[in-house]
Amino acid sequence: MVLFVAGIVYGSMVDGKGLRTVVFLSGCSVHCPSCHNKSYWLKENGKKIPIDLLTQQIRKNTPQKKLTISGGEPLEQLPAVNELISLLPDFDIGLYTSYHIKDLKKDLLSKLSFVKTGRFEKDKLIVGKYFGSSNQEMIYLK
Repeated sequence: MVLFVAGIVYGSMVDGKGLRTVVFLSGCSVHCPSCHNKSYWLKENGKKIPIDLLTQQIRKNTPQKKLTISGGEPLEQLPAVNELISLLPDFDIGLYTSYHIKDLKKDLLSKLSFVKTGRFEKDKLIVGKYFGSSNQEMIYLK
């Protein structure tokens, strides 16, 4: 199984609690008008990475064991995202999605520490602790 990855940031402090690795996935059909990652809309713009290789990279470069999965829209690669999460059971994992929490399956939510839901709206940009807009909701699950 593979994930289409637009980029990886090691050492983010604005994508969840603590120092985190952020995996930005490519592919998004939501197309929020004020999206800050429009170059991630096309899945093909990302690099196709086997999940076992991605897991090795994350483990090697993330000693703090904190990961945020963002995009694009991660739910558009849900089977592969689930596989990645299952290979990192000892990690604190969060997910950014444009969808509402009621659209997320309980089995996915049970594996996450937090989820940030809602479409990004540039005119509601939050300058503060975590990147996003005021219409989005940060939901802590564990």
